[in-house]
Amino acid sequence: MSELGPVSKALLERINRSFGYVEIGYLISWAKTSTGLRHGHIWWQRRLVALALEGHIDAKVYRTGDRLAILFRRKEEAEGVE
Repeated sequence: MSELGPVSKALLERINRSFGYVEIGYLISWAKTSTGLRHGHIWWQRRLVALALEGHIDAKVYRTGDRLAILFRRKEEAEGVE
């Protein structure tokens, strides 16, 4: 796995500082303000999905028909590990 870029590191840092789940729209608006980058919603979403698929963060989807809410949170430590 290659090293994370500055945007992915910023997103990961923000998620790891939060308690519980953070909604995708909030993360994207925070990241745009924090980094000064003005990429589209899909560009930011790809970075968040990549962090989840690579195992850096947890993701959860709530669905009502075609309406989706995508939430992210920091990885929980494995239970029972000492």
